[in-house]
Amino acid sequence: MRTVARILAGLAMASAGVAAWYLAGLLIMAYDVGSVPDFWASERLLAYGLFILAPALTFAPLARLASIPLLDLEAVFAWSMLLYVWTFVDPEEAQALPTLLLFLVPLTMSLATIFTLFAYLLGARLAARQGRRYDPLRARRQGYLAAMFIVGCLLLRMLEVLSPVNAGLLALIVLLIELLLLARPPASEHSAAS
Repeated sequence: MRTVARILAGLAMASAGVAAWYLAGLLIMAYDVGSVPDFWASERLLAYGLFILAPALTFAPLARLASIPLLDLEAVFAWSMLLYVWTFVDPEEAQALPTLLLFLVPLTMSLATIFTLFAYLLGARLAARQGRRYDPLRARRQGYLAAMFIVGCLLLRMLEVLSPVNAGLLALIVLLIELLLLARPPASEHSAAS
């Protein structure tokens, strides 16, 4: 009976999350809420609420299932900020560098939340085969490295210097960082050796 109640609660939360993302997309694309000039207009207030509610309904259960600390708060902040910037910040009216940073930082964090979940699911599956427990901090690091690679390629494309060689070098840098961090002994072993 408890299992059925959990499944129904999960389905209700998933349905509410899909509805919140749909309504946020509808406000952005169909109603063009970004063109409403008044900060306190009802359409904008609804958009602000949906920008927080949609990621919260999506990532809170996923973070709880994966036991990744603070992933839900990070995802809500990153995705709501990305949606806000995408909708309400006009790049033609703002200065180039601050606007670019205002877009790239939440984009990196948003992508990192997704890649962190994928890294955790894959890493936990591989660790379970070896009878170990997977570290969620390693998954977060791998998620951020993957996100920085994607955003780095996007930035190179914006600068019109993206080529297969540049993308390969960026991938090599990310891979070397990960290998160096994996080769480092864990903090517990490092403090015991001192």
